[in-house]
Amino acid sequence: MFTRFLFRTTPIYGFIPREKVRFYDADLFGDINSNYIVLKKIKLWYGTPMTNEREERLNQKMILGIQCLYYDYFNGEYILTEPHCGDLNVEDVESKELELKENDYFTKFYIGFNFSITHIKFITKSGRIIEFGEENEKYERPVPLNLEEEPQIIYSFSGYYNKYGLYALGCRYISRRDFKKLRMIGILLLRHFFEKNESEKKRWSN
Repeated sequence: MFTRFLFRTTPIYGFIPREKVRFYDADLFGDINSNYIVLKKIKLWYGTPMTNEREERLNQKMILGIQCLYYDYFNGEYILTEPHCGDLNVEDVESKELELKENDYFTKFYIGFNFSITHIKFITKSGRIIEFGEENEKYERPVPLNLEEEPQIIYSFSGYYNKYGLYALGCRYISRRDFKKLRMIGILLLRHFFEKNESEKKRWSN
């Protein structure tokens, strides 16, 4: 569908480990409903991952995982992803989640990584924040959507994780203007259908 060209994608930020699990949330939506999907909630886990003597570099807190809740306006259903995370059976694991209120959306994405993702932050249009870790200029990465003059909407996530935690993360996003266009396409197609099918228009009017 031509509408997929309205979406843009950030790089996948982080390191891709040898042992890994890839995820791509947009695969859950399907082509028909993808124009009606919105990201409603983000949940994050943070802590010191399990480690062994040969992997001393893991002895630092990192983002252990992410899970998202999406809403499909086409059929009124929620889509909850699997937790994209490592082993959460660690002593200092913390979790946070942020669920959007009506007419709000995630618009900014900040990330910093060394050997692992050590800082992450999301900001909504209304200024609400979900964040773990601390910003460090040395490790922070520039994310294109944060630099856009026009307001952007974070659409979905993709990345890599393993038994230790979340190692790489990126997102698809779309401008608010283009998102409104997508929402209008369905209405315009329905109007065109009824103009060409008078009997269907009468049936649904009744």
